[in-house]
Amino acid sequence: MENRRTFLQLAAALVPVGLGAQTSTTPPATAQPPRELARHPLTGPLNGFDVVVIELNPGPGTGRDHRHTGPVLGYVLDGQLRFGVDHGPEQIIPTGGTFFEQTGTLHSTFGSAANAKARVLAFMVVPTGNSGTVPV
Repeated sequence: MENRRTFLQLAAALVPVGLGAQTSTTPPATAQPPRELARHPLTGPLNGFDVVVIELNPGPGTGRDHRHTGPVLGYVLDGQLRFGVDHGPEQIIPTGGTFFEQTGTLHSTFGSAANAKARVLAFMVVPTGNSGTVPV
């Protein structure tokens, strides 16, 4: 009888802990707006264009379809990135991986591959004064 009472007391004490563990979730990380780190005008045959370096911190999800007004070379600094163009197969790019987009390619998938933000460094060539991104 004493063992049963001890068991029931222990079970009653643990039930709220178990229920709390099941109902508490970590909210997904939200994306942050792009942060321009550097912009420099180009000369010679690329006069009228800027080279831009931006930091991206996408959260989970696919983002919105968009195009870039120049080529984009990206490097994943932290996390894993979901990436796809022209509604093609999605790729998962790990930390240390790169991706490339030709000018005008439809960027159809972009976001963190996990429930945390990724960190990406992107190098772009864009018309002078242009953000380089065009929503579709």
